[in-house]
Amino acid sequence: MNVSIITRYEDIKKEGEPMKHRIRFQTLLGVSLLGFALAGCANTSPATVVDPGISEAPLVEQFESVRHVVDEFLAGDKVTAMTPEELYQIVRECNGHYFLVDIRANQDFVSSNIPGSVSIPYAQTSNPERLESLPKDKTLVVIDYNGHLAAQTAATWNQLGYQAVPLLYGMQSWTKEASPTGYEAFPAQPLNNTLVTDMTTATLGENALPEIKYPEGKTQEYIVHTTRTYLDRNYKGVITAEELDSELQQGPAEHYLLVDIREPKHYQQGHLEGAVNIPLDQLAASDQVKNYSPDQRIVLIGYDGMDASQGARSLVTLGYDCVALKYGMSYWSAQEAATGAVPVHSLVKEYYPLTPLNYLPPSTGAAGCG
Repeated sequence: MNVSIITRYEDIKKEGEPMKHRIRFQTLLGVSLLGFALAGCANTSPATVVDPGISEAPLVEQFESVRHVVDEFLAGDKVTAMTPEELYQIVRECNGHYFLVDIRANQDFVSSNIPGSVSIPYAQTSNPERLESLPKDKTLVVIDYNGHLAAQTAATWNQLGYQAVPLLYGMQSWTKEASPTGYEAFPAQPLNNTLVTDMTTATLGENALPEIKYPEGKTQEYIVHTTRTYLDRNYKGVITAEELDSELQQGPAEHYLLVDIREPKHYQQGHLEGAVNIPLDQLAASDQVKNYSPDQRIVLIGYDGMDASQGARSLVTLGYDCVALKYGMSYWSAQEAATGAVPVHSLVKEYYPLTPLNYLPPSTGAAGCG
């Protein structure tokens, strides 16, 4: 599958929570994570989440268990995005190997959706019953407004044992109509922000790892509860290029740790000043996570953002404060030879169909066949 990667995030309150296994056990979650920023808020201090009813299951340190799951995902070949051309072929051929899941608000889904897709609003993507209705023997194509939320959701679902891939740029790659895309204007052209080739970057120090206290053997349940928590709080998983550039123009932003997750050859051709290079497949490696400070917000800089969005969701799951650069290098600069990313541009084709009132409850039917 020809894949690309993008960073897109919608500030949509009508969304919030992924989950895989039905969690009937009841336990105290001594989850010393959530040291990440939540939408509309500053960084929050570590929180303890308490599940209704408390079992006698002992709490043990689970950071390494969760890190292993996250690292397996990031170091594998699942951090991808599907192009609209690929999805169009799947829909046209009624390819039964794929299952389309639209995570936009239900009223937007009912108004217009990609044929054959089913609706699971973002706020319900950690709902046990919703997830249990999804097939594990098919590839889940996750569709949102502009790609970012879909990328985050796909990251969590992959870590929970599903096969999931986001649609590149979301509905913005499928249609130019304002309503299906959440009325967000797709960039007409990339910016012309500064790139540097100076290899003298910040020295990373060794830091204590976040604590994850959870009953042994419940790693997936932990991922589910953690995801539910930050989605309930409307966690924002991106920073725009305009916001980040403004911060950097004011001088060294010491509260940020800029991490360029592209391949070294592209990092060396040009990167943001002060950014360190940690390729995506090494992001959660045991010798890298100790470099992340709990006092800094990690900003992941990828090719066109979906890679960074999936990486950001992964590090948040580990207890770090992390966001992705929206649209990544494809929007930051038009210098493709330096960025390694095709400059951001519309992918919409006239033949990509949308159908109104095509609501289907979750099932295991073939994509595009209803």
